Amino acid sequence: MSEPVSIRYKNPGAMWGGNAIARKWGAIGNVAINDGLHQNNHIAIFPDFIRGAAAQFDLWNHSYSGTSLRAAIHRWCGGNSSEKYIMFLERHTGLIGASVVTRFTLSQPVGIRLMKAQAQWEAGKPYPMSEQEWEKAQELVFPKPLPESTPNVS
Repeated sequence: MSEPVSIRYKNPGAMWGGNAIARKWGAIGNVAINDGLHQNNHIAIFPDFIRGAAAQFDLWNHSYSGTSLRAAIHRWCGGNSSEKYIMFLERHTGLIGASVVTRFTLSQPVGIRLMKAQAQWEAGKPYPMSEQEWEKAQELVFPKPLPESTPNVS
């Protein structure tokens, strides 16, 4: 059996292609997937896992930030198994359905837990990215402030 499409196409969130955020992070294609739901779903193809994960963080930041986890996931999956999806994310993140996902949430360790749990749900198994790869993807979208430099005083 081949790998799930989210792994095959290096797209942890299984996000649609053809949108500005997918293009921003280097999507190299967009294919229709046959998921048995007859909803004409598509998925973006990324050149590597880090850019696919950065696109996932960025899409959440731009399109889902300020909404509850429940509302975000209901919209993300078009209502398909959204309650099971939410319960899975709750178990893996410490968030609850009523938690409001914000830019701050996404930029913190809980943001990585959320993206990793979503990737696992979409793939149906743990996603093949290291913790360092997730951190790099997060930092591409939410750069850490540079430490203040200390003037060289003689």
